[in-house]
Amino acid sequence: MIKQILLTFLMSCFLFQAQAANLAEVGFFVNDTNRSFLKTIHAQGKFIVDHPSSKGYEVYGPKGLKKWLTANSPVSFRSLSNSIDKRNSLLSYPSPEQIESRLIALQKKYPKILKLISIGKTETGRDLWVMKISDNVNVDEVEPEFKYVANMHGDEIVGRELMVSLIDELASKYSKNDQEITTLVNNTEIFIMPSLNPDGAAKRRRGNSNWRDLNRDFPDVERDARAFDFTENTTANRELETVAMMEFQNRRHFALSANFHGGTEVVNYPWDTKSSDFPYMNLVIDLSREYAASIPSMRDNREFIDGIVNGYDWYEINGGMQDWSYHWHNDLQVTIELSHSKWPSYSQVPGYYKKNRASLIKYMQRVHQGFGFKLDSPKKGRVTIKNFRGNSFQLLESLDFEGSEFYKVLAPGKYLIELESGSKKYSFEKEIRADDIKENGAFKSIQL
Repeated sequence: MIKQILLTFLMSCFLFQAQAANLAEVGFFVNDTNRSFLKTIHAQGKFIVDHPSSKGYEVYGPKGLKKWLTANSPVSFRSLSNSIDKRNSLLSYPSPEQIESRLIALQKKYPKILKLISIGKTETGRDLWVMKISDNVNVDEVEPEFKYVANMHGDEIVGRELMVSLIDELASKYSKNDQEITTLVNNTEIFIMPSLNPDGAAKRRRGNSNWRDLNRDFPDVERDARAFDFTENTTANRELETVAMMEFQNRRHFALSANFHGGTEVVNYPWDTKSSDFPYMNLVIDLSREYAASIPSMRDNREFIDGIVNGYDWYEINGGMQDWSYHWHNDLQVTIELSHSKWPSYSQVPGYYKKNRASLIKYMQRVHQGFGFKLDSPKKGRVTIKNFRGNSFQLLESLDFEGSEFYKVLAPGKYLIELESGSKKYSFEKEIRADDIKENGAFKSIQL
């Protein structure tokens, strides 16, 4: 009994610490050019650091943050609160309700390929909308699944606008039989979420209606204080938006994703929370570099070589969506920072879309750079992936699978795929090529 009480007490302490660590009620820019104060900030365990650069970094936390910085910071800092001019710029952006109306209008205009899905609601009752784009939009097809998510930080608005524009273009060009778009849509299940945090967008603030930072609210891949054993993929004690995304992801089989932010221009690739190499480091670097390459302002950003950066090398994030997505769901995800200004003049949005458009399309096409299989019935088992190096197949990764559908994005090359479920085994070789959109992903049918 005493042991159980002690365990409950310890869990309560860890939970309190975890919840405090993603609270973003106020924010400041700290002019710490050599990052000498970062270690002290991290040691508090309750502040959020974002966008370190040669000029300094952002720090978010509870309302007592200003008092703490005043007492402890060896360098100057300034508030990130909205100025009068910035507040006025709120009026130029559509409200969450106007975005919702536009999405509904697009679905009505293109009902054959667009399906608007609410995956949950926010604390204030706003729907969390995802647009499915597919040639058979009301059918769950066996095809590679792709996902874009934007605006999880409410004050980082450019991604939301770009996603609505992308949905519009995909549907419009499909209706006009554009070959590139038609080929992509006919052979892929695409899901686009313009805003994971409409409550934050409505108030132009980083956190949701509870002031929580959603990109610190997902299960951490190393040590999650909300989980009983610190490694469980649990929805307990998380924000409604986080739970909605977790449950949505659990119902799907996403193989490639990206989430959009603002504050600089760079493609951030995993891991965010640990220094160890990502299992497919060369692949994720190539995908990131390809996205940045066609955007001069991103590619030539003086802060980042080639416009890309490893998340942990930049700054550690615990509880981020990017790492969670791959660690528990085999969904390779990068984080794309679209603009130096988090909330630029609305008149600049078309320019951001124009310079990102080619990269947005190309990144979606890359989901076909992989292999998939479809089993005759749902099963639990293990997939072992080996790639051909030198003169033999070498182990690359071994991972669990559950269900009847599996898909994996890989770098170009020759692979040996080995399946095992109970006493049954199956193996096959696969050649992966770039720039090859296969019919419905060319899933291999297997009786196991």
